[in-house]
Amino acid sequence: MPRRRPRHRVAGGAGPAVPVAVRRVAVRRVAVRRVAVAPPEPAPAARPDERHHVTDTHAPSGTARRLLVWSVVVVVAAIVLGVLWSGSDYHTTSLRTAATDPGAPADTEPADSVSVRWSEGSGPTAVDPVGDGSVIIGDRHGLRGLDPQTGDERWHYLRSTALLCDWTAQDAVVVAVFRTDDNCDEALALDAGTGERVWYRNVNLAAEMSLASTNQLTVASTDTGVTTFGTTSNGLRWRYHPPSDCRIADSLPGDTGVAVTLDCAGVTSLVLLDGFTGKQRWSGVLPPGPARILTADGVVAVLGLDSTGALSVFGRDGATLVTLTESALVASTDVEPAAQLYGDRLAVFTGSTLVAVDTAGGGIAWVARAVTQPTLLGSGALVHDGSEFVELDLATGQVLRQIGVTGPVPATGARLDRVGSAIVVGTADTVAVYD
Repeated sequence: MPRRRPRHRVAGGAGPAVPVAVRRVAVRRVAVRRVAVAPPEPAPAARPDERHHVTDTHAPSGTARRLLVWSVVVVVAAIVLGVLWSGSDYHTTSLRTAATDPGAPADTEPADSVSVRWSEGSGPTAVDPVGDGSVIIGDRHGLRGLDPQTGDERWHYLRSTALLCDWTAQDAVVVAVFRTDDNCDEALALDAGTGERVWYRNVNLAAEMSLASTNQLTVASTDTGVTTFGTTSNGLRWRYHPPSDCRIADSLPGDTGVAVTLDCAGVTSLVLLDGFTGKQRWSGVLPPGPARILTADGVVAVLGLDSTGALSVFGRDGATLVTLTESALVASTDVEPAAQLYGDRLAVFTGSTLVAVDTAGGGIAWVARAVTQPTLLGSGALVHDGSEFVELDLATGQVLRQIGVTGPVPATGARLDRVGSAIVVGTADTVAVYD
């Protein structure tokens, strides 16, 4: 800050002013040269990315912007997952399992008089609808396991977007094949007691295939080939294709192997395939015409479906045990024949009669009226004779016991099974429990 110039001082209050000597200072003149001042330079032009930069207090910060991006990603992902879930098998499958395995109830004798305790529509129905103490019901879209005493549901496996091609039950395992497209393309096994899944696999089977099983082997068969799986595991065992000029007329697995009848330009023959390797073990000659394999357990029995009543029975090694042509063996045209081996007695159901064939002697032991397939009851065979259930002595065919029926009687050709004291009757579209 510039200093102020000194002033004259006044001494002694009001007295006259005393002059103070002041030295004169010579002042030099300084020549000042005019300097041209250039106008101020204009401010440099803003770069393109700075020309319109305006601070907006409402614009999101970097963190907020990242949160916004993540929110959009999460919403899009949720939509995509929702679409995939809605079309997935998990979304369209209803699975209910039993909390505990009920197990098979104690085998007790049926009452002297029985009636229908409950019945349920079923389709398709397997040859053996009873497994591990549950009655298995086929549904258009799946399977259900019911309590044999009450008919209450224990478990179910249902697929709303798939159709049940066929199923089979054996030794507490239910094997089923589903169709989601033109062919049957998904197979799985369920525990018959609880409904829990045992295995699952993708397959490629024709829509017209049929299933049958043993405790170790499940067979899917068409007229062009046989495909086998493990019953308790999803492993593919083997495939069989007939000779080029032949088609498969029938097939059935059993403890002897997999029996297959072939139609080769009108000539009918029988081959037995090894259940574990699929290799042909032996072949046999059959009478001409269509035929049905009745059983492959213990023996292989084949019945002609024409009016001759021709029955051929082969041993495990392929040796011919029985060759019969009897009118008593003529099968009904509207009923599927079947047979079971009890000791050396082959009980053949024709649709109207039960014929006991002596496999050791090669002849017919006895004939009894029967409108249902047989099942074992004690030491005898249980059938329905059109008016009541009867237990037949396997050696003589004599009636050992009669069980009266109150109300509806079983349909002709029905399959019989037993669980506890109940008699399970299965047809192509219904299962009924008599108790």
